[in-house]
Amino acid sequence: MRREMRPKQSLPKSRGLINVLLLALSLPIVWAQAGHREPSPMRVYRNAELGFRYRPPHEMRDKTGPSTAELEDQARHLHIESRLELLLSMSSGPDDRAVGWHSLTIVAYPREEYSQLDDTSAKAKMSFWVGGATGSDGESARSVVISGQPFSVFAFGVQVDGVKKASVVWTTIRKGKLLSFAFAANNPEQLKALTQTMKTLQFV
Repeated sequence: MRREMRPKQSLPKSRGLINVLLLALSLPIVWAQAGHREPSPMRVYRNAELGFRYRPPHEMRDKTGPSTAELEDQARHLHIESRLELLLSMSSGPDDRAVGWHSLTIVAYPREEYSQLDDTSAKAKMSFWVGGATGSDGESARSVVISGQPFSVFAFGVQVDGVKKASVVWTTIRKGKLLSFAFAANNPEQLKALTQTMKTLQFV
């Protein structure tokens, strides 16, 4: 599932990555709109390169393939040079305005891209980009350790096409990569349930 975007030119990272990452959080399910057969729910996601496995909510559907293609098209349109990797993109359904809509996105980015920042600041910057927020839009980070891996956890409120969405982003540093798990929902209770799935995350 590893995909990298490498367009020829570049724009300021802050504007470009926010646009791309917001698409990852809110992109409607392309296969549903196109009338494709709905895929089976994913039981476990495994990533051998970064050494982890994770069990997403059973009712969510994998849209990583079409989302990656859409993100690459958007990156080319924005002339972004990025080494962002979209590892997993899932959603509850195509209507991101529905009250019960929710999504999760897992992305990775080279730690070396922020070599001028310490680990805490690098995780914060990654989390704010993934959450589509500015420096004043998020709550203070919480520190959480999962399976021996330290995470910084941020909560955000963002507007996407006029709909207010709540988002929680968990970011860690793993094998030279900033690794973020981003959860978004239109309902706070749904978001809380989503974040509980982090208990299934295991690093090996």
